[in-house]
Amino acid sequence: MTKLATRLCMSAAVLATGLLAGCRYDGTGTKMQWAPDMADSPANKAQRTYLDPPEGSVAMNSILYVKTPEEAEQLYGMPEMIANDPRGMEKGKHLFETFCQPCHGANAKGGKLPGIVPPDLTHESYQGRKDGFFFYRITFGANVMPGYGYATTAAERWYIIRHLRLLQKGA
Repeated sequence: MTKLATRLCMSAAVLATGLLAGCRYDGTGTKMQWAPDMADSPANKAQRTYLDPPEGSVAMNSILYVKTPEEAEQLYGMPEMIANDPRGMEKGKHLFETFCQPCHGANAKGGKLPGIVPPDLTHESYQGRKDGFFFYRITFGANVMPGYGYATTAAERWYIIRHLRLLQKGA
C-alpha cells in the first residue's frame, strides 16, 4: 500500500470514528424504532383470542334497547338503586343542567331557540308518560334533538329523568 492510500484510509477511519461518536444517544432525543413489527406484533396474547363471538351471543353487560319509544315506555322503569339514591336529586339536577337545560330551559318548559321550539316537558301530556319513554328519547333523540346515549351512561339518563319528574311535580 502506498503512503497516500494509507493516509486516506487513516483519514477515513478518523472521520468515521468522529461521526459515530457524534451519533451517540444521550437520552434526550426521540428514539427511532427500526423494526416496529417485533414490538407491536399481531401475535395472540395469553387469554385473548381474535375469534368472533358466537352468532347471537350477547355481552353480559350490554343493554338491549327496544326499537320504539312506545316499547321502551312499557318495558323500562326507574331502577330502585337510582330512585332510592339520597344524592340522586343533585346528580340529576347537574346532568339536566348540562344536557337538557340549554334547549328545554331550567324549568323544562321549553327554551327559546332560533327556528326551534323545544317541547314543554312539564305539560300534562308528558307528565302522563312513563319513565321508559324519556329514557328512550334521551338515548336516541327525537326530531331535531340529538341522542345523548353516546355522552351519558344509562344511570345518568335515569338521574336526569328523576330530576325531570321533580320539575313536573312543581309545574
